[in-house]
Amino acid sequence: MFNYINLFEMIMHNIIIFPVIFFFLNTSPPLKVDDNVYVNETRSTVVYLIKQYWHTAIVFSPEAIDTTIFPEAKLFMKYKLLDIGWGDAAFYQHPGFDSGLAFDALFYPTPSTLRMEGIGISKQTYFDISEIVIELNITETQLKKILTYISSSIVRDANGEPVILSEAGLGRIKFFESNGEYHLFNTCNTWLARGLKQAGVKIKDDIILTEQLFNEATKVGKVIKAE
Repeated sequence: MFNYINLFEMIMHNIIIFPVIFFFLNTSPPLKVDDNVYVNETRSTVVYLIKQYWHTAIVFSPEAIDTTIFPEAKLFMKYKLLDIGWGDAAFYQHPGFDSGLAFDALFYPTPSTLRMEGIGISKQTYFDISEIVIELNITETQLKKILTYISSSIVRDANGEPVILSEAGLGRIKFFESNGEYHLFNTCNTWLARGLKQAGVKIKDDIILTEQLFNEATKVGKVIKAE
């Protein structure tokens, strides 16, 4: 006999959960570009914060990276840009969008991964396919602190080698086992904000939403693109 109670529960679960997942993973921040405050000081390098659907990341020019601090960057030196983001290990490595994995990522403490992607297209083309791009001018000291923070996020084996969970895009994308658990109150946005604050960037780090991260970033950076 068909169980209508189970069907009703499944429908209600989807009605409630899907909007919540969408909100946390794919919310586009209402950036106020006209109110953007950009302090044009003498700085040594530029990094970018980008948003692409549910993916948020910090983007570097590989030649600006000190590989003695962050040796994994050596794997991406042939690319024009290096995109780095942190997230739930299962959801991040799954091709496409999986609502079940997204639910687990938000509502249960889950293992994390550091995703690194070598970008072979030009910077402008990459920004064109991104929804939001914010430029941050930082000092050499701040850059080193950010790289140290990212490097410390990677789990290494007894020989000091990084633990690679998987690869995609013919090796262009690598997923490293990472420290820390991913959950609703410790998201990719939290991870990025914490790293920037530890480097001395004046940004709040009690951030869980994409909207919060990018609105904070507009106070210290330059909005290149906002959809």
